[in-house]
Amino acid sequence: MQDNASNIIGARGNQAYILAATSVYDEWFRNNYDLQVWQTYLKMGTQDKHWAKEVIQRTKKRDDLINSRFIQKKINQLTTNIVQANATISNLQVQLGTYCSQTTPGTIASNTSSTTNSNSNRIRDFIDRLEKSVLKYIQHCTQHVKIMSEKKIQLAKAQMEEYKALEDFEQIATPAQRNIHLILKPKMKLWSTKNKNC
Repeated sequence: MQDNASNIIGARGNQAYILAATSVYDEWFRNNYDLQVWQTYLKMGTQDKHWAKEVIQRTKKRDDLINSRFIQKKINQLTTNIVQANATISNLQVQLGTYCSQTTPGTIASNTSSTTNSNSNRIRDFIDRLEKSVLKYIQHCTQHVKIMSEKKIQLAKAQMEEYKALEDFEQIATPAQRNIHLILKPKMKLWSTKNKNC
């Protein structure tokens, strides 16, 4: 961060803003990525009639009502966290703006409206640049979280396709094919478990 924004970090107020805002933005990004995952799970469950394995593992059920409520509760928690982070950031920006207006030379001495507007615009531009630097830094540092969230969504979609293929197979399979499937299923599960533990 210091390498990319050394020209605007300087003053103590700016440093205090960066330290406070960085952790809030980090939480904001993580919650937004997580929100996308849970919204996808809800869409898959309600529209595609398939609940992601993660949802079933947490609720221990394939029940539409229970899973919908569980996911909606999770979405509400994440949305509340995001709204709180937005409010905190807005509050920090106001504090930084107040700090800048008190420390910027000439703002207290001059009381003409054009000078005040000019100073306000400069302060707003400065805060925007500082915020963009923080956002760019956090976005870079949370790339692994973004990738993990994308992989969760891809995995859930792949599991859904696999489950639908199994349902299709069960619809068209002969009794002999179903029996072979029932014999092989526990063996495949055991083999999969052994490979995970190795």
